[in-house]
Amino acid sequence: MNVDFIFDFASPNSYLCYKTIPKLEKNYNIKFNYVPCLLGGIFKLTNNQAPMIAFGEIPNKIKYEFETAFNRFMQEHNIDDFKMNEHFPLNTLLLQRGAIAAQKNGFFDSYIEIIMRGMWEESLKLDDQDIFHAFLEKNDCHAGLLIQEVSSDEIKSELINNTNQAVERGAFGVPTFFINDEMFFGKESLREIKDLALS
Repeated sequence: MNVDFIFDFASPNSYLCYKTIPKLEKNYNIKFNYVPCLLGGIFKLTNNQAPMIAFGEIPNKIKYEFETAFNRFMQEHNIDDFKMNEHFPLNTLLLQRGAIAAQKNGFFDSYIEIIMRGMWEESLKLDDQDIFHAFLEKNDCHAGLLIQEVSSDEIKSELINNTNQAVERGAFGVPTFFINDEMFFGKESLREIKDLALS
């Protein structure tokens, strides 16, 4: 079963999905296709807002979403490396373009591991191009090539197209998943996807 995974490094929930997906792929014959999109672009196109803004005046909801449900998911999936990025929220335009460039050049798996780790385990300010470049160099991840590629019109256009197409399919945030035309939203929907794979 093939699943499109609409993601942005800006989202800690995308990180949790990323950490969970390998077991699903291994145990349930699911293939996840990572589709880099720009969360800010999705919000703008759908008149949506980040949860901390949209529900900022509902402290019980914020506490549930970002503490109770978040910690429950991590415990269920044995995720213990997460660290809230002290620079949150970050502008991930550079990182998302980098993801597309890494896909194009055949090293996406190493790129996403490095950037997810930098964002949500090492709390780095990766929207600073100098820090981004240095972190790529430190991890031997084609730093020079990526810095060049993220400025190309081709990469910029593909990120815009990915974002527009995700919204056209129904996305309003991330993480979002599609199985053909059927949409699933949020990290908890991975359970539904697993159940479908078993049916």
